[in-house]
Amino acid sequence: RGVGSAAIMRRLLSALVLFAASAAFADLTLVNEAMTNGETRTVTLSAKGNRAFFELKDPDGSTRQMLRDSEQKKLYLINHEKKTVLVVTETDSKALEEKQAEFRAQMQAQLARLPPEKRARMEATMLGGADGKAPVYTYEKKKSATRKVGTFTCQDYVIKRDGKAHGEACLMAWKDAGLSADEFKALMVKALPSAGSSQPMTSSFDAHAGAPGFPVWRKMVDEAGKTTSETTLK
Repeated sequence: RGVGSAAIMRRLLSALVLFAASAAFADLTLVNEAMTNGETRTVTLSAKGNRAFFELKDPDGSTRQMLRDSEQKKLYLINHEKKTVLVVTETDSKALEEKQAEFRAQMQAQLARLPPEKRARMEATMLGGADGKAPVYTYEKKKSATRKVGTFTCQDYVIKRDGKAHGEACLMAWKDAGLSADEFKALMVKALPSAGSSQPMTSSFDAHAGAPGFPVWRKMVDEAGKTTSETTLK
């Protein structure tokens, strides 16, 4: 218990946001195949009422799980190998949020010493944007016709971050997904502890909820055009 588990919590929360967290939606299960750093993982998110269950299966077979109770405002980090459950409360989350704010202030002070161009790149990568401002994501529809990814029909888009290419996505129309962009964002916020509303988490919410549709397939790239992650809805 407590913010000593901050690193574990950050990894799980980041994965939850990245891979599809409409977690407070009743009786919903989402399964994604996710590739990062050359390794493919299976990410499952199940939700019923105010509870959301998140599972990440690594290539070596190890499994990490998280249970979020938004009504009780508690997060349970489950380790089957060690037979332990770590409980993170709302108070813990707020303490973590304060530590994140302190870390950002320290980073900004260090980045201020860098040349302007390098500083801008580092701010965008580490802090979510210059001076901590949320980056602006836009989606440009490709001329190609809709296509199938598994059993889902979707339309291809180019993702841009602050006007620069940041990846590609094949998006399913919100009406076909059964929820709106605003509902998607509201559900993501409800599923996470209070720390989930801080930067850069909020920009992740805005990036996904501001998309023209629900992500069936998505590939993100860095400034050099190298793929950093790829997710496919199964």
